[in-house]
Amino acid sequence: MVVNEGGGEHGAVGAVALASTDPARSARRADALRAPVLPRVRGPREAELNAVAAPDGTEVFLCGNDDWRADFVPTGETAPGTGVLGIDHVALTQPFDHFEEAALFYRSVFGLTPSPVAEFAAPFGLVRSRAVAAGGVRLTLDGALVRRGEWAPAVPEPQHVAFACADAVATAEAMRALGAPLLEIPGNYYDDLEARLDLPAARLAALRANSVLYDRDEDGEFLHFYTALAGARVFFEVVQRVGGYRGFGVANAPVRMAAHRARRHVVPPAKTPA
Repeated sequence: MVVNEGGGEHGAVGAVALASTDPARSARRADALRAPVLPRVRGPREAELNAVAAPDGTEVFLCGNDDWRADFVPTGETAPGTGVLGIDHVALTQPFDHFEEAALFYRSVFGLTPSPVAEFAAPFGLVRSRAVAAGGVRLTLDGALVRRGEWAPAVPEPQHVAFACADAVATAEAMRALGAPLLEIPGNYYDDLEARLDLPAARLAALRANSVLYDRDEDGEFLHFYTALAGARVFFEVVQRVGGYRGFGVANAPVRMAAHRARRHVVPPAKTPA
């Protein structure tokens, strides 16, 4: 996964990589299906990676082994552990006219299976969401159906990367201790959880204290939390899946959007003249 700065603070998820047993064959398949295989200029020691352009412009790289690791220089430093295990999914907002095309692209070119479409109300209007997945690969495609104004001032379609962990509360505590700008969830969300669900008091208190959101279905539970926006478009999520839960906490999406919007509208205190 590559997050491009894109000039100023307007970063974006510019590329994702998928593992293939035969990257060259996968690229030929993409070309046969009229998906544009992107030309690349390679240095003498750079890994030979094929890339295909998704309908929204995201570059999808095809990796067959670990040769690409040689393109990066190890720093020799070890970061403090937070319990993050890897990438759970990547969420890519699609232009309105590309939503169905994107689902077809990932299904036909890469064999990802689309899930049923979900729709929910957001602070700016109605949002449509659909996951495409296979094996350990999960992408979610989102698009605004009805838009009233802007999601927040100067925010183009937001994107995010979700990391997996084994204990969302412990990971949130560790990340906060390291100074990560976690997104604060309003207290009334937890008041509503308490009224709707029979969560133990201690667990509810831990969720509230760490701004961890909660969802569950007949197969399992889902705990997740978010960071503030990194720039103007990209943010990060950390998720814990319990049991056979396969969803993405869609019911909590409007809460997260409202919290991001509120954070961007906070006016910093005026400086006191020296």
